[in-house]
Amino acid sequence: MEPHFDALHKAARRMTLSPHDAEDLVQEVCITAIQRLDELEGIDFKRAWLLKVMYNRFVDDIRRTGRSPVDIAPTGDASDEPDDIAAGLAQPDELVDRAQNVERVLRAMQCLNADHCALVAMHDVEGLSIDELCKLTGMPKGTIKSRLHRIRIKLGRLLSNDAMAKPHLKVVGGKNEL
Repeated sequence: MEPHFDALHKAARRMTLSPHDAEDLVQEVCITAIQRLDELEGIDFKRAWLLKVMYNRFVDDIRRTGRSPVDIAPTGDASDEPDDIAAGLAQPDELVDRAQNVERVLRAMQCLNADHCALVAMHDVEGLSIDELCKLTGMPKGTIKSRLHRIRIKLGRLLSNDAMAKPHLKVVGGKNEL
């Protein structure tokens, strides 16, 4: 498990968009792997098997709870992401633009269903190949390619929408959002 732990955690973070939910998901996958250790030892591609177990667990949890899979993760100084920490070298206006773009993409991803959000995150963010996605999801290549195409078109439309371009503001000390 140890050589694959970082990959599992990164994939879980991208799927759930929440550090706490990602930790829970990785923990559940580790428990499943320990319970099925004999099966895992006989598998050649352990990472792919673990990621498939994680994906299935994620989809099952989303369907069971019926909640949205997208929880806007902290960005900027409050983030635990190494890229955001290293971004301190950038100019302040670049940081603001980057944070606003990340927020726009995350808000657009909230409009996707759980399966589509996970699929585009695993391919476009985690860098999993189409073949790896076929193994993880059990879908044929053509289905995955067409879904990714339709998801990207939908995200493009959402991101070009003027409503997504407006910053998301919260009133400090209040419950109302602007």
